[in-house]
Amino acid sequence: MIPIMIEGPALEPVSLAEARLWLRVEDPAEDELIAGLAVAARLMVEAEIGQVLLGQTWRLIGHAWPADGRIPVRTGPVLAVRGGRVFHREGHVSELPPAAFRLLPFTDPPVIEALLTPLPGRPSAGIEIDLRLGHGEAAADVPAQIRLAIRRLVALWYENRGEGGESQPGMPPQIRALLRPFRRARLGGRP
Repeated sequence: MIPIMIEGPALEPVSLAEARLWLRVEDPAEDELIAGLAVAARLMVEAEIGQVLLGQTWRLIGHAWPADGRIPVRTGPVLAVRGGRVFHREGHVSELPPAAFRLLPFTDPPVIEALLTPLPGRPSAGIEIDLRLGHGEAAADVPAQIRLAIRRLVALWYENRGEGGESQPGMPPQIRALLRPFRRARLGGRP
């Protein structure tokens, strides 16, 4: 199933105040830059580990139900399954309540099981499942090691801005090492 973000996080794992303190910046003239760096760092960390950090609403879109009804969720920890819908050829929609799905325990990536699987009538994108993904809704719910990686990226970019580019593009090795325990294993991807 194809994941699509519907609503991003309401806050960042590293707040502007926390980033300013980490950088030892007191002048509010730099706030817009620092806030932008914190967002960019979160996005880069999420891409590196293959999962979202703070509560976000995502939709999985599929053409058909898996034969076993089990749907891996590769974009992050599942906070809640909010329900879903199946689109029929005639144009009507069958709503599926949250109880139509069950989160299977102890799986990585997380797996939800569809307990009701009405057949979609549309040949493509006939199934939608809405999820709330992330480690939690508060910055403190994100593991401290991930938050440290974000602060370190913000500091790196803040200190090296205007240098005409980075000497090594991508995630610095020291920060990648902080994130290694949280990376989702991928077939055919980097180790």
